[in-house]
Amino acid sequence: MVELEKRISGDWIDTREAAADQYSLSAFLALSPAELRDLSEKVRFSVEDGVLEYKQAVLRSVFLTLEEEKYQALRIEEIQTHDRPLAGLILVILLQRLIATGVIALPRHRENAEVSAEHLDVKLILEDLRRRIKEDAEFQKHPAVKTIFLQVAIYQKEKRNMDELLPNIKEEKQATFRENFQNTFNRVFSSIRKNYADILAEENARARSAQSQEDLLIRLPIKSLAAFFNEQARAVSRIRSTLGCAAQEKYRMREYLVRLHQEKESVLGLMTRERELYRKLCADIGQMDFRTCAHQAASRFRDVCARVLEKLSRLEEEPPA
Repeated sequence: MVELEKRISGDWIDTREAAADQYSLSAFLALSPAELRDLSEKVRFSVEDGVLEYKQAVLRSVFLTLEEEKYQALRIEEIQTHDRPLAGLILVILLQRLIATGVIALPRHRENAEVSAEHLDVKLILEDLRRRIKEDAEFQKHPAVKTIFLQVAIYQKEKRNMDELLPNIKEEKQATFRENFQNTFNRVFSSIRKNYADILAEENARARSAQSQEDLLIRLPIKSLAAFFNEQARAVSRIRSTLGCAAQEKYRMREYLVRLHQEKESVLGLMTRERELYRKLCADIGQMDFRTCAHQAASRFRDVCARVLEKLSRLEEEPPA
């Protein structure tokens, strides 16, 4: 089981590092625009129990497949069908974490129009951010600002590498060499523009909705849920890694699947625990009807996640030729 544990640990470390913002996370999980739209619809139509309904549906499907393994040997294709749904589930859970920590701003009742920074010069964006920081030092603590300057550091590092290596590259290979680095630079610039657009959209929302009543997720102290969502995502990542390892190591597939099935109760128990945490938060703000309040919290997470997924699907679409 050493190989399995190494894969589980490595996969989770990679996922966690990519989860600084929704754009990096979506790119890491490599969900296509069509998959993101489909995921958004699945989340949006979880009308009975909000985001919890969607999560339970994905996990129950996995464990139903594992249950069948008791009676007949599973084909690798059956195992692999769960990979993309589990990737989507990890994305949704970590989106909840980004919402809880404030990286993804919650919309007010009157949502702002779409704000695009797609065609803005990155230099102008950085000049604006530095001006804002000079006027208000607290602004540099904004999650999107931190992400932008992290991307700037990545650009500077890659630019130095390119400049150092270029003199040693044969002339006929320099064009390809430059193109490879330019692809990296383009990804960095895209992330900067997307995060800057989020800053503008958030400010626009505040300006237009200054008088609107805050919704439930704003009133609830959801920041305290961040660690739990991290734990939940790690458990799902473990399932995905185990299934991937089982499909790859064919001769040990049954061993891996039996072990995974033994974790069913603890994994599904995380969904029950999430509902209980919602009820506790509702009690903290004086909501006496804990059940209704908890259902509303799950529904609000559903709505916000679906909105973010829909936005991601549009951003990931290739521009028309």
